[in-house]
Amino acid sequence: MIAVRLVVAVCASLLLNACNSEHGEGMATAADAIVVTDIRGKEVRLGEPAKRVIVLYQGALDGMYMLNAEHTVVGIQNNIYTNPETFKYFSKLDPRIARKEMPAPGNWETSTNIESVLSLKPDLVIIASGQTDAIRLLESLGIPVFAVSPQNNEQLFKEIGNIGKLTGTQERAMELLAYTRRKLDEIAEATDHIKQKKSVYYAWSGGRIYSTSGQNSRMAECFLLAGVNNACTFEIDQPNINPETLISWDPDLILLWSTDPQELYDKKELAVLQAVRNKNVHVLEPPFFYDPHTLKIMYAAIELHNVAYGTNKNFDLEENRRDIMTNLYGAKATVLLE
Repeated sequence: MIAVRLVVAVCASLLLNACNSEHGEGMATAADAIVVTDIRGKEVRLGEPAKRVIVLYQGALDGMYMLNAEHTVVGIQNNIYTNPETFKYFSKLDPRIARKEMPAPGNWETSTNIESVLSLKPDLVIIASGQTDAIRLLESLGIPVFAVSPQNNEQLFKEIGNIGKLTGTQERAMELLAYTRRKLDEIAEATDHIKQKKSVYYAWSGGRIYSTSGQNSRMAECFLLAGVNNACTFEIDQPNINPETLISWDPDLILLWSTDPQELYDKKELAVLQAVRNKNVHVLEPPFFYDPHTLKIMYAAIELHNVAYGTNKNFDLEENRRDIMTNLYGAKATVLLE
């Protein structure tokens, strides 16, 4: 449930008036200066590049640092602080996060404190498209909202390009996308020769063994790049299954995210799986380098390929990690790779 800590009457009078004065008149004079379309298909208009941005979606926040647009960020999702692994790397990217000085007015999946958002006087909020109630209220208060939730590479590329336009970092966005497309082509060329593809089952983070990603998902694109098959046959993005279904798929490899493999090995009902019997259970860690909701999906594909088939001469993990992170983060990659 969206945590909207405002009295409706106050929103209608004081806060709406405040927002109109902050955003409305200035926007009206140059409303068409920047126009992009978000994942909802809705146009987002700014009179000038955003200078105060709240980012409540981790993948988009990561993208802001790739775009060199972090100077515009004035608020982030609270998960950045509460997840130790996430905090470890974002604190390297931003001293304000390291000192826990960056305001955190919401979490990307569950709640947004609208009052805290308003207090930061943003000229743009980037938020998960699923937070429909928060989006509706923010827009009713005159705050531009760019909704995100990419399900495939093309949607992600469009998201990066549009955020670049909204933050005045278009040139950097073009550099990022040109590099990524070249790298993805290289990976595809190195894996498209595989005829007998291994099957991989992907389980979500936090021990959610029976929650997976279907054929129409970001991980499915990662699998395609890696030259493996997604064991999950369902077309939907995020299906939940039962043990019997997983046993019927009997994947060659099981891929975990922020989950101890022992949690899977302890499930007696899964002892019959060949991946369990052969100890073919792998964790992508540290997860920061493999986030499939970002351009780093290419590095996840490289590691998955090597895990499934053995080291590929084209896919030296250390060399590729350094190359990919340097191209995505520029000089900031140095602290990430320490």
